[in-house]
Amino acid sequence: MEFLETSFGHLAYKKHGSGKNIHLLFHGFGQNMKAYDSFLTLRKESDCYIVFDMFYHGQSSWKSVNQKLTKEIWREIMVLLMEKENFEKFHLVGYSMGGKFCLITYELFPNFVKSLLLMAPDGIKTGFWYNMATFPGFLNKLFKHVVFHPERFFRTMDFFHGLGLLQNSLIKFVKSQMGTRTMRAQVYFTWNVFKPLKPDLGQIIKMIRLNQTPIFLFTGAYDKMITSENLSRFSSKIPHISLHELNSGHNSLIVETSIFLATNGTHLGFYNR
Repeated sequence: MEFLETSFGHLAYKKHGSGKNIHLLFHGFGQNMKAYDSFLTLRKESDCYIVFDMFYHGQSSWKSVNQKLTKEIWREIMVLLMEKENFEKFHLVGYSMGGKFCLITYELFPNFVKSLLLMAPDGIKTGFWYNMATFPGFLNKLFKHVVFHPERFFRTMDFFHGLGLLQNSLIKFVKSQMGTRTMRAQVYFTWNVFKPLKPDLGQIIKMIRLNQTPIFLFTGAYDKMITSENLSRFSSKIPHISLHELNSGHNSLIVETSIFLATNGTHLGFYNR
């Protein structure tokens, strides 16, 4: 385990391999770097995988909830990482929330990114929970109340579920992420600190097309939160994008993607990026 010390907090990460072909891997909400254990078998001798614990996850920490994570701060953090680890060009791999970090990183460093691999990425079509976290004023206070006093909210969800208005997958997802007070605090602090991070999709699409950056987009056929349909407006604007819908739900998509790449990676050009 290594740590990138910054004035905003410390970012924990682990390097796998010593090759010059750098891959930066970002996990989803509620996970840590172990989420990418299945990906490690894909690493070639020429590769170095740098896998992170995102802020408020794993061993990483953020100094103050009053300090928002802006694009300018993320640029500074990435530059510090590149200087410390002595690399310039890199590949990006991201799942769910980590996919949004990949999009932001690409937006900031389009000429440094060799490829993008996104799995059900957040940041393209904003979901209900992210919207709740970015509501202004008293509505944001309502979100905080829901997070720290969830009993009535859970009863309301169960009521609407009983009427058939909410899907099982959404109920399971929300309860899995908010089952304890510690988990609910992680929800509140993560989404509040990260809320300035909104990818400029128009600029990202423009640069992907201009640079012909290889981009792989994976979704799960049974994922009800981030679907192929929700991402279609983005993907349809990138003619060379490599699209793959796997027989997977949201939570198993990293593992299913690694299995798919182990068999089909050479054909797709994944190993030749």
